[in-house]
Amino acid sequence: MRRCVVLVLLAVCAMVWTTVAIPLCDYRSPKTDLSDLTLNFTYQYRNDPYGLETRDISQGQFGVDYVQLFDTPQYGFDLAFENTLMVTAEGLSTYGIQADGNYKRYFSSEQDSFAYSGASLRSSSSFQKLGLSFNLGVGVGRFTDVTPLAKATRINDYLVSRGSLTDQLHAVDLQILALEIGSAASYESRAALLAVIQEIIETSGSVRLGGLDALDISEITRFIQEEGFSRYCGWDLKLGLGYELLDPSGGDNDLLFSGGFDYALATAPKAQFLLQGSFSGPPDILTTHRADFTGSYDYFISSFLSANATYNWSRETWSGVNTDTHRVSLEFALSPVDTASVVAGVFLEHRPYYLEWSIDVQLSIQMDLL
Repeated sequence: MRRCVVLVLLAVCAMVWTTVAIPLCDYRSPKTDLSDLTLNFTYQYRNDPYGLETRDISQGQFGVDYVQLFDTPQYGFDLAFENTLMVTAEGLSTYGIQADGNYKRYFSSEQDSFAYSGASLRSSSSFQKLGLSFNLGVGVGRFTDVTPLAKATRINDYLVSRGSLTDQLHAVDLQILALEIGSAASYESRAALLAVIQEIIETSGSVRLGGLDALDISEITRFIQEEGFSRYCGWDLKLGLGYELLDPSGGDNDLLFSGGFDYALATAPKAQFLLQGSFSGPPDILTTHRADFTGSYDYFISSFLSANATYNWSRETWSGVNTDTHRVSLEFALSPVDTASVVAGVFLEHRPYYLEWSIDVQLSIQMDLL
């Protein structure tokens, strides 16, 4: 019954919608639940041909990255964890751990303003001890999972390119497809979902004579089941007060001012643009503070090849002295299967007191566990 009502409403909307493709960020999902867990490992070995042991290289790097974003009309939360270990033949060389979590409660299911509470943990081989802080505050903004519409659009583009569709699907049909894909968990089986998807497409009036064939159904199944593919849109802005339970520099615990912003834009099913920023510091925030900024762009070149460009800037200021770190990376990921990929990348980094940028070229293997 619920589905019938939605279909009728969408049909009414067709009277005012054009056949132009729907911008992904216009899609609204009742629940957003996105998560990503990535493991990566790189190793480098070089034996100096002149016999100088001090110039031998034997080192590896292990990394764990986890991100989860959950949002409903009433509440939401986000989690982020990043751990990097650099190991040499002599033992553990450097490490860095960063973990953040926030819970937010919206003042109304119809509004985007919210109150939030959260915690932040920092640990590094350069810190004197563990850093831990808690914060409370208010904010505004929401995120929405637009993956169902992105998958519906990819299905439409594939069928048009193959000639199975003589014209682009109408905006209403795309919305109906997205609705069904987003409700996949409510179906008893994958076959039942595919039957509904096939019916929607074949009754659109744009299918070639004879309807969809076995290859079309197979590709539609692949698009729906594709793991590791997600797109989301939205933004939020947070301001609050916190307390530094543990100071990583070994100083006194302080009251903290904190804030942050996030922005996500999916311009097309193949592209995802992200911006993230945060800051925190005591009342004397001009002389002591921490600030982070990250911008990234992901692009699907093909079904098995993607590219990612990322810029990260972080600043730690103690007693008015700034220590800025810049990181730039460009990676190409080849994914022969959905859960594993081979990544080739160029990484540039500039740390305090560096005379020039460090440049690393790496080839690594990654596995997505979620």
